[in-house]
Amino acid sequence: MSEGYVLTLEDVHKTYPGGVKALKGVTVRVEKGEVVGLVGANGSGKSTLIKIALGILGRDKGSVSLNGRDPFRDPRAREGVGVVFERPTLPGGLSVRRLLENTARVYGVPRDYVDEAIDLAGLRGHEHKTFPQLSAGLKQRAAIAHALVGQPEFIIADEPTSNLDPIERSKILEMLARLNRERGVTLLISSHVIYEVMKVATRIIALRRGVVVRDGPVSQVLASNVKVRIRAANPEVVAKTLEERGFETVIAGASVYTRLKSDRRELIEALLEAEKRGALVLSFDTAEPSIEEVISE
Repeated sequence: MSEGYVLTLEDVHKTYPGGVKALKGVTVRVEKGEVVGLVGANGSGKSTLIKIALGILGRDKGSVSLNGRDPFRDPRAREGVGVVFERPTLPGGLSVRRLLENTARVYGVPRDYVDEAIDLAGLRGHEHKTFPQLSAGLKQRAAIAHALVGQPEFIIADEPTSNLDPIERSKILEMLARLNRERGVTLLISSHVIYEVMKVATRIIALRRGVVVRDGPVSQVLASNVKVRIRAANPEVVAKTLEERGFETVIAGASVYTRLKSDRRELIEALLEAEKRGALVLSFDTAEPSIEEVISE
């Protein structure tokens, strides 16, 4: 394993029967202790990447290392790795507690870990229910508790907030982020809703049609995609000043629309210059980008 990396994929290709190219030379690295958001529209290759990273699916070309081993050839690569899938399915004939106790026996860990997993996942009071009796949000929590019983150092979560209401989505993501803050658990969280992942991730990897199009700290990836609306009494002066400094602008009524650059001071300096030229800037505000804007080339 490359020092410091718990997961590496190097130049990975995957084509499904029928010629559908899911991954086209993908290189991804996840460092120990990171919270990485894997984002992209549906069909971008996120789930394929995760299945290959776990060794569930083989690749056509490239190399994969999980905990220093090839997960497709060596099951020991998945030791210490917890997995949460988009639509978790757990046996329905047992209570959640009994299921987690059985899992603890498989891992050979103390039963104390079961109560800890129940508390960490926010399942207290529901642990005597069977999986089919749980709501969608509680099913996702049960899946997280199942992943936690083995005391993982790395959790891979594939669309863990899909089909949940906004409040429950926020709680699930905060729960995962807390595992990173308090226990140092490394996280790889995939989602097609970027504004959710950006709240907890330290780094964003964006996929588009099987290709990595963005990879970097959240602030860096989002900086050039943040929209800005500037309201001014004379928007033409503002727009001209911005354009002279390399900003692309659109005027709509009394508003000028542009995008932030990596250094926000450039926008402030441009607005100050516009005011020296007689512009009257009334206000400006920003809007979070959509996933399509982040992954656009």
